Amino acid sequence: MARAPSSATTPGDADVLTVLRALADPKRFRLLSALREKERCVRDLVDGEGMAQPLVSHHLRVLVEAGLVRSRRADGFTMYAVDPGGMARARDAVVALLDTDLLDPVAMPGGNQECCST
Repeated sequence: MARAPSSATTPGDADVLTVLRALADPKRFRLLSALREKERCVRDLVDGEGMAQPLVSHHLRVLVEAGLVRSRRADGFTMYAVDPGGMARARDAVVALLDTDLLDPVAMPGGNQECCST
């Protein structure tokens, strides 16, 4: 099924870009991978990943803002864990971006015969 023509950006673009930017940084990718194993506090991530505390906190904030990670307070510590709902929404947004079934035929190779013709 072809998608109707759209403007240069669509409402979901910002969300997709936020997720892709969050995952593009190797340090954030490592932190997310560590959180996929278990819930952790900043100190645990600092020790385990060999990054400075301010850097870990910064990267966690980016992951939280992208909806991939959530935090909670427990015994005076902030605990971080993956956000299953946010990860599912991120997955769906990225899959929709890369879904070739949603491409308009003119976007396919050789599909736009009208371009640059005299």
